[in-house]
Amino acid sequence: MPSPRDTLITWQGRVLLRFVAVVQGKLARHRFRPDVALRNASMRAAHRRGVTKSDLMRVTGLSAQTVAKALAGKPTDQ
Repeated sequence: MPSPRDTLITWQGRVLLRFVAVVQGKLARHRFRPDVALRNASMRAAHRRGVTKSDLMRVTGLSAQTVAKALAGKPTDQ
């Protein structure tokens, strides 16, 4: 049985995943907007809390390469 802390971390990751989806869908359509940096930071935070790269790709519609760059803290084209 997962500990309460593990459950909380998983829950936080899922909330961050939804936040990433909202930022991507509504705000981060242009690469020079600061919202892209917010999206990328949120993706990294969600990933640290157990959200998989494939979940991030599915929710955002971004390519594997773009998600990998964002998770590595590198600039993204989108």
